[in-house]
Amino acid sequence: MSICWSQQNMVNGVIKDTDNETIPSVKVENVSNGKITRSSLNGKFQIKGSVGDTLRCSLTLFETTDFVIQNRDPIVINMSYKTQEVGEVQVIKKRMANFDVGFMPAIKGVRLNNGTNSIIELENLSGAKSTGNPREVFAKIPGINIWENDGAGIQMGIGGRGLSPKRTANFNTRQNGYDISADALGYPESYYTPPIEALESIEILRGSAALQFGTQFGGLLNFVIKDPVTHSPFEFTTRNTAGGYGYFSTFNRVSGTNKRFYYQVYHQYKRGDGYRENSRFYQHQLFAEIGYYLNENWTVGIEYTRMNYLARQAGGLTDLAFEEDPQQSVRDRNWFSVDWNLLAVTSDYDLKKFGKLNLRSFGMISNRKSLGFLGKVTQTDQGGPREMIYSDFKNVGVELRYLKKYNFSDKVKGAFVAGGRYYQGKTQTDQGSASYGNDADFTFLNPNDLETSSFSYPSNNQSLFLENIIYFGDKWKINAGVRFERISSGSDGFYKRYSIHPINNDTLQTYVIEDENRIERQVPLFGFGTSFKVKEQSTIYTNFTQNYRAINFSDIRVNNPNIEIDTNIRDEYGFTAELGWRGIEKDYFIYDVSAFYIFYGDKIGLAPKPMSIKKERTNIGDAQNYGLEVFMEVDWAKLISNSKIWSVKTFVNTSYIDANYISSKEPNYIDNKVEYVSEIMVKTGLNVEYKNWSWKIQFSYNSEQFSDASNAIEPSGDAVIGIVPSYHIFDFSGRYKFEKHFQIEFGVNNFTNQKYFTRRATGYPGPGILPSDGINGYVTIQYQFLK
Repeated sequence: MSICWSQQNMVNGVIKDTDNETIPSVKVENVSNGKITRSSLNGKFQIKGSVGDTLRCSLTLFETTDFVIQNRDPIVINMSYKTQEVGEVQVIKKRMANFDVGFMPAIKGVRLNNGTNSIIELENLSGAKSTGNPREVFAKIPGINIWENDGAGIQMGIGGRGLSPKRTANFNTRQNGYDISADALGYPESYYTPPIEALESIEILRGSAALQFGTQFGGLLNFVIKDPVTHSPFEFTTRNTAGGYGYFSTFNRVSGTNKRFYYQVYHQYKRGDGYRENSRFYQHQLFAEIGYYLNENWTVGIEYTRMNYLARQAGGLTDLAFEEDPQQSVRDRNWFSVDWNLLAVTSDYDLKKFGKLNLRSFGMISNRKSLGFLGKVTQTDQGGPREMIYSDFKNVGVELRYLKKYNFSDKVKGAFVAGGRYYQGKTQTDQGSASYGNDADFTFLNPNDLETSSFSYPSNNQSLFLENIIYFGDKWKINAGVRFERISSGSDGFYKRYSIHPINNDTLQTYVIEDENRIERQVPLFGFGTSFKVKEQSTIYTNFTQNYRAINFSDIRVNNPNIEIDTNIRDEYGFTAELGWRGIEKDYFIYDVSAFYIFYGDKIGLAPKPMSIKKERTNIGDAQNYGLEVFMEVDWAKLISNSKIWSVKTFVNTSYIDANYISSKEPNYIDNKVEYVSEIMVKTGLNVEYKNWSWKIQFSYNSEQFSDASNAIEPSGDAVIGIVPSYHIFDFSGRYKFEKHFQIEFGVNNFTNQKYFTRRATGYPGPGILPSDGINGYVTIQYQFLK
């Protein structure tokens, strides 16, 4: 750390590590006068001080360093990395310097990260950030299957290791560590995705450590928003993007830190006409954060998120219509609207040798509205009243976490995290006839006498969790975790059935069926794992984790003319086991190879209903997903010549997944493939960087998938059931960074203009085939001002 003097006894310095690289976001405290600041992105800081004062520098992953100001001569002090406490810290350091994907440290804040974990660093990620193209964002995460019917990044649909991508419901989806899904228990689907332009990273955590957050088969998916700038009271960033099909987006952010106070506000607006007819949209996203350092150990903050969007929905297509023209639409009266409001209050307290404490309180008041003609895609919309489904989501929760490190001896050390969670939610869903016309008029015709149904879905959850990690020497560690869930969920409301005249379709009789249901469960879950360092930056690991997923009440009560619901549908349960090897060779090669096995008991899916033309959503049976995931990336310029100005990287991300039913109440389904699982998925690419330039080309391939448990190959007439063919896509992106302030990004997605789809929808936004976007280019201009 070199320091110099300015007027009014202000100390200016820069903080470096043992490799002489600058370190950002270091907390710098003048112990003598209580002043606190943080180092900038280039490691610089300014703080009031005098000769004889002690500056204390601290940052996660580094040893706390004290420095006594002795004179005005430039002085260099290196902060050193912790080693035993965070097992993979050197891997983290190297990954941050040279790769945009890597592994999380074993201990981070008040969280333990064990088993399969990945972190995507988004600052220098190439690709369409404005539209959040998930093919590019998750290009280096093995086993991720994507539903690609939203080309604007409004809703993200991903699934891992053969789990359904539907609105990312098989992940415990969070933002900055708190829930963002509609209802964590009864309706864990994510209608909100934060802007990729606003994010610092995306974290994926599987294995026993995921039990710290929930019971989901997919584990944790956490969107980490960029922190406010720490070394300036004001920073302004604007990013403006124009693209094909009338796309425009503007993202604007201000942030800063002044003494103990920090803040940030960003807003994103995007609009577009869409790839298909009748698919225009607009979206607003707002995020505001303020925080305060009460003292050197205690920080409090509050975050508010607002998102709303309106999208016209082109509806689904039959297979024949898709082959003729995937951009056509046979629906012009369908609309979808979402209004999302999240509030979170956080408190972090560093108890020094007694541990760390984190408290998160969060709440949500949100809604979604779908409006249109719900009939089969083969039916013509004759006009008249449309069907509307209105869902109102309200939930609150609080989560307390405590982390403590301990030492048994010089060779045996560890840490544990313990905590609890209380969550209460209520979803109100109404369905009935709505406005005539073709505009976005979300108004029930008879709000006091709905034609279809009205249900309230209360949910309540209390949980306790404990995760422990223990190191035996420098190489071997063991982790184990336990979670206990008490879950209460139910439904209360009515639905209607009609007796229809077989000739003239007149209503002969209306039956109102009152229905009330409540289920209470107590679910203990356990997980454990171990890892061994075969060398300094190479680790073999294994994990076993139990999983559980409660049935979705708000989904099974919706009246959909294309499907029926099994009244005896049950919760899903199972476990995940994995064995892997990951690491980094110096700074030019990163790899992660893993094999996994998932047992999925009472798996819920869609199948043809016997003696009926409709499909049924039911517990199809027990399934198993097993496979191999491989990710590797090499920087050839550093391997061959250790170049400082060139970087030539190639990566390969491939997975083999065999998912099949091993038992079923329908014998014909045994040994059938699980729906929406690509047996082979490959993503590979070349990234070249020279000075301020960067270019990337990426290839993506998914093998064919079945859309139902019967493994129907020939499509049904309504296109709800049938094969999802294999597809391959090429994407290109580039970037140039000017010396100051400006940056330009550009690219072309699907530049070979492949015609493909990834989903056959049973209801909204279909039903039928939902085509993915064709060729689409974009240009982004970024300007950043720092006071």
